[in-house]
Amino acid sequence: MMFKKHECEKCGKKFRKVEELMHHQLVAHENKLYTCEKCGTGFEGMEQMRDHAKKFHSYNKQVEERKKSDGL
Repeated sequence: MMFKKHECEKCGKKFRKVEELMHHQLVAHENKLYTCEKCGTGFEGMEQMRDHAKKFHSYNKQVEERKKSDGL
């Protein structure tokens, strides 16, 4: 049985491997790994960023918003 001996200095969360701790620090306490180019929102994974982009920044979404602002 492996013990979680690598502890995050900022939040106290513990990890079994130093690589897991490093990934946690990057994602949780620094910059997110993936950033939306349109609005700057950060995400832990590429798939979450893609889902966000489709939902909030897709071409169809932009057309809908333009129609609303034009009163159509």
